[in-house]
Amino acid sequence: YSLYSRALRENPALQGKVVLEVTIAPTGEVTECRVISSELGDPELERKIVARVRLFRFEARDVETITTTKPIDFFPA
Repeated sequence: YSLYSRALRENPALQGKVVLEVTIAPTGEVTECRVISSELGDPELERKIVARVRLFRFEARDVETITTTKPIDFFPA
């Protein structure tokens, strides 16, 4: 949300839902992340969000690689 807060300074009307598809390896590493849909209309912010999510590290587990979708709503506070 810090990326979104910074983007709001330039565009106070910026809001909407972003749906990400995230693939997580058994090691806990995010191996893939992409925007499935977005109402933001701000490709630069979307790229930054994807880059940040790719840095996430989850606990390693003895499971198969998982791909899931995650909706995130961005609205000014």
